[in-house]
Amino acid sequence: MRAAVIYKPGDIRIVNIDTPKPLPGEIMVKVKACGVCGTDHSLYVGEFPANFPVIIGHEFSGEIVEIGEDVKTLKVGDRVTADPNNVCHTCNYCRKGKVHLCDNLASMGVHIDGANSEFAILPETNAYIFSNYLSYEEAAFTEPLACAINGTNLSGVKLGDTVLVLGAGGMGNLILQCAAHSGAANIIVSEPIEFRRKLALENGATHVIDPNIENVEEELKKINQNGADVVFECTGNLKLQADAIRYVCKGGTIVWFGCSPQGKVIEIDTYYVNNREINITGSFNNPFATSRAIQMLESKDVRVDNLISHRIKLGEYLKVFDLFGRENTMKLIVVMD
Repeated sequence: MRAAVIYKPGDIRIVNIDTPKPLPGEIMVKVKACGVCGTDHSLYVGEFPANFPVIIGHEFSGEIVEIGEDVKTLKVGDRVTADPNNVCHTCNYCRKGKVHLCDNLASMGVHIDGANSEFAILPETNAYIFSNYLSYEEAAFTEPLACAINGTNLSGVKLGDTVLVLGAGGMGNLILQCAAHSGAANIIVSEPIEFRRKLALENGATHVIDPNIENVEEELKKINQNGADVVFECTGNLKLQADAIRYVCKGGTIVWFGCSPQGKVIEIDTYYVNNREINITGSFNNPFATSRAIQMLESKDVRVDNLISHRIKLGEYLKVFDLFGRENTMKLIVVMD
């Protein structure tokens, strides 16, 4: 089968490899669509650790074409997406219910082979059936939406809150929609690219700010003089992570959601954080949110059809990193040709 394999940062090749076979408890999926994630880009530029070489990609959907022994809940022909994170269920974090923090976490596309390939293998327990109400491309948004759900839950967004989203890429657009469903009254998006600001408004933002020509703090204070109850930093940009301190109200919460470069640091005024009782949290993975993500996609409570800007064939996968982050780019979807 053909697959996009990353051998080291900057070295991705489309190669022909043996088609794997499912072991007991596993299924083989014919991949139909696979989204490109910020983590994929971080792997490519060397900002995120991985077990090289590995088939890249983890936001996917497809059709089951073979099942291993002892698979009981799925059958050939089922349309499925996946939680791409395999956990041990025995470490201290798993036993405390924090499976996403598992000491032995093995994520598809990072630690074990992923889904930018004609076929993918995964445990039965990690596969989730979705209905004909969803296209394969829409279903490929399940994993990122599940991550957005987790980040929103961590933020504690409440009815009537003011939310500021820094960055309106694919994840920023999912986060703002989750914030709307959590009852936020003001959803303010700061984004330098006009195309993305327009999409944010389509998807439920109440206000947008162009940080290239507007002062984010001043514009925010016009809407809520106290600042935002919750600030989501959705780009992994170190400057924006530090700036978030100035945008959040007393007692508010900052969620560092974007994928940051490993080993980098920022400077913040710790007295300011302490004196204003500001909560700062990371948001990692998608614990117990996959089923909810599918439900929200199937009910069209979250819109993703307008987020796809480019469809790239597997054989042309290397194009994705030329397109990633450009002004006319939103979500990149790899389709299997």
